[in-house]
Amino acid sequence: MQRKTKLVAAGVGIALLFGLLTTTSTTTTQFVSPTELDEGSHEGDRVNLEGRVANLSTTGERITFEVADGNASVPVVYEKTMPETMGEGRVVVAKGVYEDGRLQAGQLSVRAHEGSERPENT
Repeated sequence: MQRKTKLVAAGVGIALLFGLLTTTSTTTTQFVSPTELDEGSHEGDRVNLEGRVANLSTTGERITFEVADGNASVPVVYEKTMPETMGEGRVVVAKGVYEDGRLQAGQLSVRAHEGSERPENT
């Protein structure tokens, strides 16, 4: 009898896990370029915006900059500590919500190197 109870409990647990995964997977995050944001309708969407940093400005822990791809640029606001590798012209992925023509980023990822700029000690 105990074995049957354990199997039922495991089945219910698995069903709950699938339900949770289905619920959380509906809020997928898209990778987009500044041009795609400019051309599409991504208002209110969570996005991963990739491009080059331009017009970088810091005030305390508030960082403002643009992510550009050569055709368009998108203003980004990030209110955390700036990554050490962040700088003008670096390739960045800003993750956040796109609203009112700008991205409110919650996370930044800066590429360690681009193409032939690979560090010698790696």
